[in-house]
Amino acid sequence: MKLAQCAAFVAIADTGTFTNAARALGVSQSAVSHAIAGLEADLGATLMVRDRSGVELTDAGRRALEPARAVVAQAERVRLAVRGVRAEPEGVLRIGTSQSFAARLLPALMSELQVRYPRLLVELREGSDMQIAQWLRGHGVDIGIVSLPKRGLATAPLLQDEMFAVLPVHHPLALRPELTIRELAREPFLMPVGGVEAMVRAAFGTAGLEPTVSHQVRDINALLAMVAAGLGTSVIPWLALPLALPEVRVLPLAPAVVRHLGIGMRPETRDSPVVEAFVHAARSLALRSDWRRVPVAVQ
Repeated sequence: MKLAQCAAFVAIADTGTFTNAARALGVSQSAVSHAIAGLEADLGATLMVRDRSGVELTDAGRRALEPARAVVAQAERVRLAVRGVRAEPEGVLRIGTSQSFAARLLPALMSELQVRYPRLLVELREGSDMQIAQWLRGHGVDIGIVSLPKRGLATAPLLQDEMFAVLPVHHPLALRPELTIRELAREPFLMPVGGVEAMVRAAFGTAGLEPTVSHQVRDINALLAMVAAGLGTSVIPWLALPLALPEVRVLPLAPAVVRHLGIGMRPETRDSPVVEAFVHAARSLALRSDWRRVPVAVQ
């Protein structure tokens, strides 16, 4: 197995055709075809199937892609190290994120990545915490924001995110400095479905209580609008709260309920320049205080 073969394989996977791969590599199409034939012979497996619409990877091809990509990336790092040049991360980074992370940090993180690494192309995929973990294990994304701990995944701690009670602005409890889970258990409750539901239920369970769920709501904005309309109370992570709120009151919980967020990575990609760039940018941003600004109710 040769570096040129891996480079051809990665180029085809990224560009979709042998012709585009040859153009990207600056070689002839026959050279690309020869490289793939040699790679498949060396591995004893068919990596891709060609048809009129382009190229589709086989199961073996999908399994081989990330290790091949790592080989190509590492070879480039060696070349740059010999020349004394620092590699600028480039390529495609597929990020799994949840709605409960996206409201505050994600836009700033995307801007940070664009400024620091202009040659890096980011693809976002939104899902629940469980889905993101599954995507990481199944190679559906390269990196993901997940709650910790996560068995079977390489992770790096990112930040702690506190959960807050959300009530209609004219609710009898709205002027309290803080609320307990026991007080919320007496109220109609709007359950946020997805990434934080398990944590919310665990908070009630720790107090020996069950929430009186009147509605289950997946979209955070819809949930906040329902709270503002007086349909119930809820518990939402600080990061999920938009800076401009509808007419709701946000109160801390006593005792505090905190979730630990981390960056989930696949073990074979955790040392890649692209992943290292994301981790560095995300951790730098998490240390700043502007994402902790208090939301303002819309009048």
